[in-house]
Formats: sequence, structure tokens, C-alpha cells
Amino acid sequence: MKKLIVILLILGMFSSSGILPTEENSNPVIWKSKINSWVPFVTTTSDGSYTGVSSLDGSFYILDDKGEVLWTDKPGHRVTSISFSDDLSKVSVVTGERVYIYTINGEFLNTYKSVQGGFMDITPDGTYIGGSSSNIYAMVYKDGRPAWDYKTDGKVNDISLTPDGQTLGIASSDNYVYLIRSGLLLWKQDLKAPVISVEVTPDSSYVVCGTGSFESDEGSKDFKLYLFDGSGKLMWSKNMGHTVSSVSITPDASYIAAGAWDKKAHIFSKSGEPLKQFEAEGNVWSVSITPNGKSLVVGSTDTYVYFLDVDSMQKHEGMASSLNLLYLAIPVLLIIAAAAIIYTKKVKKK
Repeated sequence: MKKLIVILLILGMFSSSGILPTEENSNPVIWKSKINSWVPFVTTTSDGSYTGVSSLDGSFYILDDKGEVLWTDKPGHRVTSISFSDDLSKVSVVTGERVYIYTINGEFLNTYKSVQGGFMDITPDGTYIGGSSSNIYAMVYKDGRPAWDYKTDGKVNDISLTPDGQTLGIASSDNYVYLIRSGLLLWKQDLKAPVISVEVTPDSSYVVCGTGSFESDEGSKDFKLYLFDGSGKLMWSKNMGHTVSSVSITPDASYIAAGAWDKKAHIFSKSGEPLKQFEAEGNVWSVSITPNGKSLVVGSTDTYVYFLDVDSMQKHEGMASSLNLLYLAIPVLLIIAAAAIIYTKKVKKK
């Protein structure tokens, strides 16, 4: 009994001194690569073997699984989207005026002109393009020709096109997020602030989006991250306090990534629980999470692209504070247990 009491007291003193081991995060950066300018768009293949990156100066880059640049090109207009074919044989690159097709090794294959606008997405097979025209129209093109469009009441800031080219998520400055199928409105929601970023799961069962403004560096508590189901029902929202510049979601919605102008990339669970975060040296402008939720690509205004291991990312601040409270409670509980044993022993002697 005496030995047990001594052990409890020693553990209490050790844990209160921070000697007991605590969980530590390893370095999450698998690789990082510096490019010429800010990074408005990133994407990666499912296995992380290739990563596509656009630069604000109009260049784009294809990198390998170590972050080395395999090849690069500069079409002449800013690249808004890069897509790898399912068999990884081709790369489709979209600007506001044209589509460029390359082999995975950088050999130029073809180009075709589209209606001028801010195109922001292309299906893996290159058949469908989604984007905007005349600012307020969200449009879908098939084989370079307009298939259907939808007019919003504000500037189209971002779109997300499902792989079949039929369903389009729209983020608009009119404060609405829209889900459109074949030109028909499925639903729209008023988010009370300009919608900056949006992504739809491949089966259109979930829509994630974020609000914000690129006109000011000041944070706003009104800027939020939202998750809706396919019918437009709000699953949850989170106050981010800064512009949510980019969002990404796994196909089953198990993990949601958000890039914000607090210099952080955030990971949330499907239920809205904040899980992980990573802080860059500049504002996070673009994020892309792999379908299995294991890897995250981050593009920043610090001109770096980061390829991260999600499991090794820092636990979200809210979770970290909970863990800290737990570690503080351990020594108190141990000392109370030791005192209880001592008290019980004295009572029995009486």
C-alpha cells in the first residue's frame, strides 16, 4: 500500500511538471516547392504522384511526388484549372480563353478556343468545362461549345463541376451559393456575405463553400465555412474570422479542407469537428485534399506549394486546449487518489 501511495504521488509530481509524455505532431510537410508567384490553384492525383499548380504570373507547373518540377509552361493567360485524366496520360489546362491539352510528360497535343470568361473547372476527360462569362453567368461547355448557363445576381467567384459535367456549384458575390443541374436551379442559399469558394462532391450529395472578401486584409467574424447536403439542407457552419479562399472535400465528405486568409489550412470532419490545421508563411489561397483524406496540397501567397501528411498536421487549437486541460487534470486526480488511500487507511486503523 505504501508503495502504491508513493507511486501515485510521484506520478502526480511528474505530470504536473510536464515530464509525462504528451502527444507531439511530427513534421507534416512531405515536400514544399517554391514557384514564381502567388498560388491561386492546386490539384493532385489520388496517389499524389503528380501535382498541378498555377501561378499568378500566368505560369503553371506539373510536379512529381517529391515536389520537383517535371515541366512548366506559360499559356499567356492565368491558368484557373488543371485536370489529370483518369489514366494519368493527359493534362488539361484551362485559362479564361482557351483549353490546352498536354501529355503527362509535357508534350503539347491540342488547343481550342472557348467563349471568353473566367473558367475554373474541367472534367478529367476534358469534355466539359465549367466557369463564368460576363461575370454574372455560370456556364458549362461541352467540347468547347456552350451547353447551358445560369444567370446570377452578382459576380461568379468560383464554380465546381461534377465529373459527369451535369451539376454545377456556384459561389457568387450576390451572397448566394447555388446548385444547378443541366441549367436548372436545384437550390440556392443566402449566406449573408459574398461567397468566394465552393466545391461539390462527385455525386453532388454535399456542397462545401466559404464566404469572404479579397478587397480587404481585415478579418471578419461574419466570414464562415458551410456544409450543405445535396438537397440544400445546412449541415453545419463555422465562423472562420477570415476570408475562406478555397475549399476541398473528399468524395464521401469525411474530410473537408478550407484555406483561409489567416495563413492557415484547416481540416474538419463531416460532422463539423475541427481536426487539424497547418500554418503557412502567407495567406492560404488554394487547397486540394486527396480522396482518401490522407494528403493535402496547399498553395500560398508566400509563393510556396506544400504537400502535407494530414495525420501529422497540428491538432486544431480547440482540440489542443482540451488536451492541455486533460494533462492539467491528471496530476490533480493522482494526488486526490493518493490522499483518498491515505485517508481510508487512517479510518481503518481507528
